[in-house]
Amino acid sequence: MPERDPTVLETTRPRATWRAYVNVARPDHWIKHIFIIPGVVLAELLQPTPLAELLVPLLLGFASAAAIASANYVLNEWLDARFDAHHPIKSERPGVRRHLSRAVVTVEYLALASIGLVLAVRVSALFAATAALFLVFGWIYNVQPVRTKDRAYLDVLTESLNNPMRLTLGWAMVDGARLPPSSLLLAYWMGGAFLMAVKRLAEYRNVVAARDKETLVLYRLAFRSYTESSAPAWPSFACEPSGR
Repeated sequence: MPERDPTVLETTRPRATWRAYVNVARPDHWIKHIFIIPGVVLAELLQPTPLAELLVPLLLGFASAAAIASANYVLNEWLDARFDAHHPIKSERPGVRRHLSRAVVTVEYLALASIGLVLAVRVSALFAATAALFLVFGWIYNVQPVRTKDRAYLDVLTESLNNPMRLTLGWAMVDGARLPPSSLLLAYWMGGAFLMAVKRLAEYRNVVAARDKETLVLYRLAFRSYTESSAPAWPSFACEPSGR
């Protein structure tokens, strides 16, 4: 597990219980896998497959996607404690409120990632490749020196890639030989980017209203370049060079 900022004072917080480590994996976020379903439906419409043949791939596929997503959440929780402490809601997360053991977090991450990949291989080669890419982007988004979540525009574009990846996961449960149409993947990606831009706007307003702009930047470095002014780049949300 990557090192996290040493300014996170582990000794000042109570030790995490087993329930905290379960919450770190955020099973309540599995609902986001609803974006997998359109991929299943579209692939089934284009290549009808008897339900009896789909049952096992669907069960394995959704279980794999849940495990992979939870592995990424564990990584996120471990690395973002210092930043989440400045958010009015995320400051209640276990990674902020509790002392997490690096060894336990590492085992939890590796276990979830391994389960996800083992199940993915049993679905199809395309599903396994997409699941592996899902894990890779978890590192690209969260881990230095890249950590795209701290970079204006890239934070929205890379996080929203989860949408076309989820679409492909659903598609690959039915058709593991071909990728979904590129136009569909692009539309899913841009739709996800719009939703992420709206999320950033909501975060901007909520954190500034509860605290101030300085706290907002401490929570997410990308907000150094974001403003609430509109611009052609994103509906109702914009980026402008720092210092303007």
